[in-house]
Amino acid sequence: MVLSCYIHNPYGVDMHEQIEPISGKCSVILMPIGPNSSINNIKDTINSIAAFSTQGSVLVLVDETRSGLKKTQLSDSMAISICRAEPATGYSVRGRLYTNLSKAITTIIENYDFDVLLRMDDDALMIGEGAQSDAARAFSLDPSIGALGSFRHTCLGHRRDFRPAARRLAFESSWLGMMKSPRLARRLRQIRKIAQANGYEPGEHSLGAACFYSHAALVAMLEGGLLGCKDLSTTSLCDDQLFGLLVVAAGFRSSDFAGDGYPLGLTWQGLPASPSRLVQMNKKIVHSVKSHNGRDEANLRADFARMRQTSMLVANAHVSPAHQSNR
Repeated sequence: MVLSCYIHNPYGVDMHEQIEPISGKCSVILMPIGPNSSINNIKDTINSIAAFSTQGSVLVLVDETRSGLKKTQLSDSMAISICRAEPATGYSVRGRLYTNLSKAITTIIENYDFDVLLRMDDDALMIGEGAQSDAARAFSLDPSIGALGSFRHTCLGHRRDFRPAARRLAFESSWLGMMKSPRLARRLRQIRKIAQANGYEPGEHSLGAACFYSHAALVAMLEGGLLGCKDLSTTSLCDDQLFGLLVVAAGFRSSDFAGDGYPLGLTWQGLPASPSRLVQMNKKIVHSVKSHNGRDEANLRADFARMRQTSMLVANAHVSPAHQSNR
């Protein structure tokens, strides 16, 4: 079923600037950058991606900074595209971010041939290789899966609580929600009805800190009118909560990718374990490096950077001289 929504650009800005051309198949990483993000922290996260991402990856930044990012200030070691959004006074993880992510995803679908999109925050880090390949394999083995992440369970095995998102969705689609924002309420009711027919549990979603979407699911969302829908731009649902609904409405399902044997080591606030413990757990993407047990972001990033450098030195030591001469 195709909804009668349309891509909405409330700012009249062109998000197709600074698009890096890629020929052939690639893997896409989508990262929103808020107005308060530190350029040094952004570069550190990009360095981690450059060190551990799949060959042929392209990083797409949704730029809400006040002055605007330039590729030359970020990295010379990987392909970067920048989708410029309207500068904001504060970072929104709700309707405005949904709108900006929708426009960026549309740009990605139009410009890149990819199977997997990794959406990650700028306070997440890659700390090991293979997460994108793991996700591609999972999508290939079960095409009904449209999203992979910290879904029903955390990386420590705890059950995630969907009730806050369910309550917010229930209010916005209720009669009280109808009085506050009738277009939003009607649209959410319509989408929720479709999703529930597909098995949607109210409030279900993968933690947006780092999660994967299949190409098929994103295309289905776009073709079904679920991306860039003007009626949804005023929602108070967080972007990951809304995308959790849209994945199921598009005919797909979410699945866990953070427990034992899976690559994601995430919590909403702070790290779920120490840097060394996360490496021992074989986690490949972690969130959030802002804090852990009294340690601040600078200290944690420095720790991960040291481990990253050691890992790269070990990897380079295993490259034969003959192979190095051909690089």
